[in-house]
Amino acid sequence: MASKGPMADPLEASSYFHPSGGAVYAPLREKVVAQATAMGYDVPTMTEHGVVWADDQDPFGHVGGATYIHLLFKCNFRLFESFAKTLKHKYEGLFRATEVGVMTKTYSTDLKRQVTYPDCLLIAVRITEVKPDRYFCVTSIWSYRQQAVVAETSGYVVFFDFRNGKVANLLEHGDVYADLHADLVERSKTSTALYEKWVQDNPKLARKNQGPKL
Repeated sequence: MASKGPMADPLEASSYFHPSGGAVYAPLREKVVAQATAMGYDVPTMTEHGVVWADDQDPFGHVGGATYIHLLFKCNFRLFESFAKTLKHKYEGLFRATEVGVMTKTYSTDLKRQVTYPDCLLIAVRITEVKPDRYFCVTSIWSYRQQAVVAETSGYVVFFDFRNGKVANLLEHGDVYADLHADLVERSKTSTALYEKWVQDNPKLARKNQGPKL
């Protein structure tokens, strides 16, 4: 089905590539970011991606599964970068994997809706549970044009002592690592409270974000 309104102009439809972000996408972006924020997703690490016709789509003209995975990790890497404020001088060891670092242990991705060019996506993560040696999170991708979640990943990340080759307990390592654990626990509590409130206040939107039954 052909697009109507401003999106009928191909240049406007891909205006998310413009430095201004595209006037036609401004209200769409605002609504999605507001929803993700209300749902408890981490605002500072939110990531945006404009769909590229040649790079992101599969032979069937849809954004391919590998693209979703790439975007999910792109956002989660920004989450790792947010640890720098707490870890201070120890962040370099995490980033270079020479001291206590991070390792994605497992994840499962649910592709909820098809996405086609042109479109712009928001990727955001929320921490759902924290233990001394790992944290669990949900990472979601929204389509601005569909105003809905199109993919969602749940999984967990382990803290790993690369120097000694074993899982790292942040509380046992103490110092800034214990501070990081405390920070993640607080983030998780805040995120979970916001998410539960949003689901209670928006049951219809919550069902929409679940996607169609397959």
